[in-house]
Amino acid sequence: MKLKFSIPYNGDLTLMAWAFKTGQAAEVYFAGAGRNDHSSPYQNQNKFQEEEILELMALCRKHNVKSNLLMNKGIAFTDNLKSVFHYIGSLDKTEGLTSITVGDPAIVPFLKKAFPRIRLQTSVFMNIDSLQKIKEALKMGVTDFCLDVSTNRKGEELEKIRDYKNKLKNFSVKLLANHGCYMNCFYSMRHSSWPLLKEMLEQQTAAQRPPQKRYILGDLIDVKNCVYKKEDVTDEIKRPFIRPEDLTYYEKRGLADVIKIAYRMDRTPVLRKKLKAYFERSFDGDLFELTPPNKGAIPFICDNKSIPDTFAKKLLSCDMRCEGCDYCRLVAVKALKKKNYGRHLA
Repeated sequence: MKLKFSIPYNGDLTLMAWAFKTGQAAEVYFAGAGRNDHSSPYQNQNKFQEEEILELMALCRKHNVKSNLLMNKGIAFTDNLKSVFHYIGSLDKTEGLTSITVGDPAIVPFLKKAFPRIRLQTSVFMNIDSLQKIKEALKMGVTDFCLDVSTNRKGEELEKIRDYKNKLKNFSVKLLANHGCYMNCFYSMRHSSWPLLKEMLEQQTAAQRPPQKRYILGDLIDVKNCVYKKEDVTDEIKRPFIRPEDLTYYEKRGLADVIKIAYRMDRTPVLRKKLKAYFERSFDGDLFELTPPNKGAIPFICDNKSIPDTFAKKLLSCDMRCEGCDYCRLVAVKALKKKNYGRHLA
């Protein structure tokens, strides 16, 4: 089965119409309108109007593309469920909502009870990275899984998940192709929640009169930037991205049902370039334009066409014993070039 894509709504309906007409979009994921945005603040600051969300969903229905509402905040403890459920119900009644992406597992049984017809997807922030976690989530009512990005490089685990899925046939698997996080990042389970907690902390501080001196962990953390400690440039090659050229390898082995493309905050030219590359399964340029690292600007580019054709096969069978392997370093030496100079890294 040829893989299709889950694509982000960045506020450009014209771009969505173009993507839908290619026939390669399986679904579009989007934040709720205005105060009904319960998506991760780490990803998106856009505040859409209700009318454009309904227009987007109508466009989905016209092109037989699924609609996916984001509720992927890692912590939903303080959300008003009555208001949340009212909004979900209104979207479903008006345009027919296909699924909801959830970041906080605590809300799953409540959503399942209130909306038994709507499919529930795990956010990548839920860190589902094994068959055993999938089995437990299925008990709670989850129907679709966007796996932890580290799983992109764990071929044996993906095969276990595939075999179990083929047996049960009641859930689907989605892989996020171009997230900027590093392989097995120590902070990945918490980083997405820090901006929300930081906002709550600042509101608490603003309410104090007079302001009080304090020594709180949240004041010491830079929530906007990745705090992963890189050892060398090979960490960029080890990031668990999936290149456009690698999709065929996943496809032939049935390792995923859908490939997700990020990000919602991308400007249209940037997002269109990403979508075009993955739709065509080929990209001649700097791979980091498609898969930018979470640590921000880096002083080199990655020549995508210099990466070996065997890249996916090699890394999906990797045992992570980097001390006795030189593969990623050799790829880095060949593909990474200093910006503005075109020189390969020594």
